[in-house]
Amino acid sequence: MLSKAWKFRYKEPPPTLVVLFHREPIAELEQTASGLPYKYVFRYLPAFEKFNLRPFPGLSFTREDQQFIELPTYFEERLPDLRRPDIHDYMEHEGLSPDSKLRLLALLGSHSITDPFEFRLKTAA
Repeated sequence: MLSKAWKFRYKEPPPTLVVLFHREPIAELEQTASGLPYKYVFRYLPAFEKFNLRPFPGLSFTREDQQFIELPTYFEERLPDLRRPDIHDYMEHEGLSPDSKLRLLALLGSHSITDPFEFRLKTAA
């Protein structure tokens, strides 16, 4: 008789942040799986051209994926200062680590008074 217990571990896929303009997805920033030389992949979606938008600062327009080791500056600037006590308390309450930058962007940097873009995490299909 085989008494070996099977253990299945479900690992959540890395998050993808969707950039919306007037509620329509225009770009995506994906966090890659660990072990790759780059950590983030950014891509403009077809709707970006439809709206005739200017490329985001530091993210030239191309139909190809752009790979980054660090979070692109445009997104990094939307994060609040993680050293602030209220932000630290919020992260602790939500169980978020400073490495969860895309989740933090969706929760804390989703809207800005300086541009019309909104950030949301991509939901599983």
